Amino acid sequence: MKKNVLLMFAFAMVSLFSFAQKANIITVSSPTKKVVIQIVIDDNRLFFTVKKNNQEVIQKSSLGLVIDGNDIGQNVSITGNANVTIVKEKYPLMGNHALAINTCKEVSIPITSNKFSYRLQVRAYDDGVAVRYVINSNKQVKIEKDNTSFGLPETAQCYWAFYSNDNENLHNNTTLKDLPENKPLLAPLTMKTGNFYLSFTEADCQKFPDLSWLKSGNQLKANFTTNPAGWNAEAGTITSPWRLAIIADNLTQLVNSDIIMNLCPAPDPSYDFSWVKPGRVMWQWWSVGEPKLDDQKNWYNAAVRLTWEYYLIDDGWRLWRQPGKDQWQCLKEVIDYGKSKGIKSIVWVDSKEMRTREGVRTYLEKVKQAGAAGIKIDFIPPATPEIMQWYEAVREETYKFQLMIDFHGCCKPTGVRRTWPHELTREGVRGDEYQMTRYKREMPKDQDEIKPFTRFIAGPADLTPVIFTEKELNGYTWAHELSQAVVYLSPLTHFADAYSAYIDNPAEDLLKDIPTVWDETIVLPCSEVGKVAAFARRKGNEWWIGIMNGAETSNISFKLSFLKSGAKAIILSDKKDVLNAFDRKVTNVKKADNINIELRPGGGYFMRLQ
Repeated sequence: MKKNVLLMFAFAMVSLFSFAQKANIITVSSPTKKVVIQIVIDDNRLFFTVKKNNQEVIQKSSLGLVIDGNDIGQNVSITGNANVTIVKEKYPLMGNHALAINTCKEVSIPITSNKFSYRLQVRAYDDGVAVRYVINSNKQVKIEKDNTSFGLPETAQCYWAFYSNDNENLHNNTTLKDLPENKPLLAPLTMKTGNFYLSFTEADCQKFPDLSWLKSGNQLKANFTTNPAGWNAEAGTITSPWRLAIIADNLTQLVNSDIIMNLCPAPDPSYDFSWVKPGRVMWQWWSVGEPKLDDQKNWYNAAVRLTWEYYLIDDGWRLWRQPGKDQWQCLKEVIDYGKSKGIKSIVWVDSKEMRTREGVRTYLEKVKQAGAAGIKIDFIPPATPEIMQWYEAVREETYKFQLMIDFHGCCKPTGVRRTWPHELTREGVRGDEYQMTRYKREMPKDQDEIKPFTRFIAGPADLTPVIFTEKELNGYTWAHELSQAVVYLSPLTHFADAYSAYIDNPAEDLLKDIPTVWDETIVLPCSEVGKVAAFARRKGNEWWIGIMNGAETSNISFKLSFLKSGAKAIILSDKKDVLNAFDRKVTNVKKADNINIELRPGGGYFMRLQ
């Protein structure tokens, strides 16, 4: 995966800088000038505001870090020329679309504050803005607080959850005014205000703690939940993560934004990621618990029938034993059987078995010798700066062994999969493990319609979709569950249910063919956050549509105007008064057609257009 740079250059904007210095305002416009961010020095403090299409989107907001007791956003002065960089590049992507576009203007402003000299870096995209701090220090310093905030109207509609390290709390729907004060909130936090959808998160977090947000008045303030008293940063160049706002005109633009990955470095050009392959994953833990050694061939055989690429050997394999064979020898025999059938294997591990770089390397060597193609790492500690650096060590070491990664029980992604494309997915989401009778878990019927516009904005999530077992449905229909596989992006998609739920199911032919990465994604206009999530995704010449309905009956309609011409449609909709069945039909449709549907609570609608 090579970076394709079309244009990248930097130059000193002396005349602009002089004017900005004199007026205490530096203006940065996106390439087409749709988005404008102004950096303002007011009463010796740094602030910023943002407009899009000449409308104020982000009100007066503060900048700065507190380092060794000094707020570097206070008592500031600009000390030299601001450097301007125009970035224009494209790179391949396994995600909502096949090609990411990175076009922005970046300004790097030299600033002094009290004892510190640093550069404030600002980026303006046509669909958002980002800021970060680059500090050079000749000694160890204590970073105590991040004073970056985003000022917003109290009437903004917010989709939010309380912070947890594993990102598994329920989402809520309130106005900004009704957001809890000074309680850590998950990022991304998404809002609807005026004509725009906004989502607030971070990018390229590798040495700082995981970000949460605090609401204070009309401000969303950056917060270090895992390190409330701060932490020590070593001498040298200290680069903060980007704090960013996606500013989208509609839900399609929000879901397709590449800003988070664009803010991360491109892969090392000498690295080869051609071995990284997305695909569907057979998985037994959700349905039957720990894997049984004498049952493994059945799962591989089912993967063959469904034409799926992978099988995940989950927790429990560590207990496998046979006369004269330990768990590693048993594991290798199981993986070898999968290979003989053309199925690759992913192996589960508890992170406590590999917490040091040496421990990571030693464990991965055993996994590679067993013949695995990837590793799923679970139960990861809270994301302190040390643990964030552990994530990076894992990415580096797994690359050396050519093992794909699925992080579980983890914090949200921050776009680093651009740098390391073999991190194909991670959990960090309240997924279908929260829809399990054996744990007495039930998923409320608005969550599937919120998460595509909150957590999934940060990147793919291993939500483990598609439950068909009747006792586990809890009011959801098969069409709703099948639609999860379209709406929820995960290049490695682990399907939750047992293979017996999929084989001979009326949707078996669709499960055999459904992609996990896409060439194009459209959020259908009938979508409404918290009520209806309706996605149309294209792979090659085919479109796949998945629609999930929330807690109330919805009457929706959408046009097939994205089609080039007519198509054969395979439609799986809800069967009246039955959860575990489809009303399936095949028909011909035209580009001009308007589809009208009444969706029951927890219902859905699925369409394949060939």
